[in-house]
Amino acid sequence: MSVMALSFSRLSTFEQCQTKFEYLYVNKLVKDQDNQYTIYGNRVHEALEKYGLAKADGTADAIEVLSDQTEYSEVKKYLPLVDRILGAPGQKLFEFQMAIRRDFTVCDWFDPDVWLRSIADVLVIHKTTAFVLDWKTGKVKMNPTQLKLFALMVFAHFPAVDTVKTAFVWLAHDDMTVDEYHRGQLKEMWDS
Repeated sequence: MSVMALSFSRLSTFEQCQTKFEYLYVNKLVKDQDNQYTIYGNRVHEALEKYGLAKADGTADAIEVLSDQTEYSEVKKYLPLVDRILGAPGQKLFEFQMAIRRDFTVCDWFDPDVWLRSIADVLVIHKTTAFVLDWKTGKVKMNPTQLKLFALMVFAHFPAVDTVKTAFVWLAHDDMTVDEYHRGQLKEMWDS
């Protein structure tokens, strides 16, 4: 029997309303509907990913990869931030998918025994330190559990990493929520 793959958003849904979780993910009686805010957030994430990948590859004019003037105007003010990230040392990964099994071993995204999934909007690996950035387009909401899960997933996927610095990047508010985790905290982090 396969297990249901979890993610921060699924765990959050369960904490908010177990009935909604059951309808969406167990019985699959309803489908979560996008609204204007999630549609906007998805567009911004996609545009920042396209820009970052094009700029990192150096294969095309990064501005040209943004499909139209609307897309460009939505993210124009955030592009210098992506440029700063790209100028920092280390390997840069955009929309990096991470998945693990219940025994904390790394697996493919669609493995039948995948237990937990996470996508880092931006992941920078530099020597023994990783930086995980999560773009947020809405209002500021504090939830350190998501940052902790990012760190745990990075520790699983990158055994040489000893420190993970995580951040919610509140794009509309020009603010960040940061946290730092160390490999020596793994048991305590999973226990929580």
